[in-house]
Amino acid sequence: MSRITLTAPKPARVIARRRNGAPRRVEISAQEVEAAFRLLQRLPSPEARQLREKLEALLRPVCCWASSRTGRYSSYPAWGPCGVFVNAPNQRCVEHQWPLTDGVPDPFPQRCTVTLDEELEDSRWVKYSAGLRCPFKRRVGSERCAHHDPRESELCGCPVGDGATCTTPEGVLACDTHRWVRRADLESELEELPLTTACGYCNAASGESCTNKNGLPVACHKKRVNALQGSPERQELADTIEWLRL
Repeated sequence: MSRITLTAPKPARVIARRRNGAPRRVEISAQEVEAAFRLLQRLPSPEARQLREKLEALLRPVCCWASSRTGRYSSYPAWGPCGVFVNAPNQRCVEHQWPLTDGVPDPFPQRCTVTLDEELEDSRWVKYSAGLRCPFKRRVGSERCAHHDPRESELCGCPVGDGATCTTPEGVLACDTHRWVRRADLESELEELPLTTACGYCNAASGESCTNKNGLPVACHKKRVNALQGSPERQELADTIEWLRL
């Protein structure tokens, strides 16, 4: 049986100095810091205790889980490494212990049970998830969320040619392929919404542009725009646009 040979720590070295020649920054191996920490445990003084606490926080291990999928146009992981503090080396945080082993209770019983993979091609999933388990809530009567267990009415539905329609689920996030066009159309519709009412400033009728004192067309007057503030039509458009921005 072959023996494991530990790599000797690199010698400490100064990596930056002050103008007076004194060291400013020093690079020192973790093994030497651990040795200093053990020696400080023997000293009862308050100064030693404070230094011990600083070194203990410095030596605390972290979860190093990272996605096996690389990011789009990159060789780096699509998500990670994690970096959440854990109690021991090689330990994973609660988020990255998924999938759970038999007998381990689910720490997030309301969350979708899907393990993410190709979803990480979309930067929104990288942003809203921890890269491993779907972050969204299960839908009623299912172990999956609205994205991973969609209904017919929750699909994108935009035409893609030959009479077919896009089948990307939109129960949680909008279709990344078509949301930009839809957002531009809805923003234009929101800008033109005041034209559906009469202007109380220049007396322009519904469907007509506002005019100045010389009778020339101008942008909708503020009074006309404010008349629709809080209306269900405007609020619905604003909410949909905000959802498409996610």
